Amino acid sequence: MSRVRTALLQVLMGAVMMAACADADESGDPGPATPAAPTAPASVSTKRWLAVVEVAPLADDLNATTERLRDPLGLALVVSPVDCFDGLPADLETGYLIGAVGDSADEVEQLIADAGEQTMFSVPVTIVCTD
Repeated sequence: MSRVRTALLQVLMGAVMMAACADADESGDPGPATPAAPTAPASVSTKRWLAVVEVAPLADDLNATTERLRDPLGLALVVSPVDCFDGLPADLETGYLIGAVGDSADEVEQLIADAGEQTMFSVPVTIVCTD
């Protein structure tokens, strides 16, 4: 008999709680507050210097250069669509680029030179894409 009473009590309490929730919804009372989840910013912008080694219509066209630069540039290596950067020359409207990102023009140009490559150009950019 004890198990039956416990089960009935649980069912009754569940029904009472459901009724209380329904009453709260109808009255406009939102109930207890819950913390809001943090929201990510709509866009991420990061100012950096970019030294470009090569530009190509397709990312696959940069595979050989990527292989050569992967180890020497390490985390400074960037292979991205050109539209991921604000501040590039106006004639770069589409395609992909490969180069190095860093905190100064001297830093990124030196990284490219140390890797045995030529810098096409270096510019301060705002990175508007994330990984």
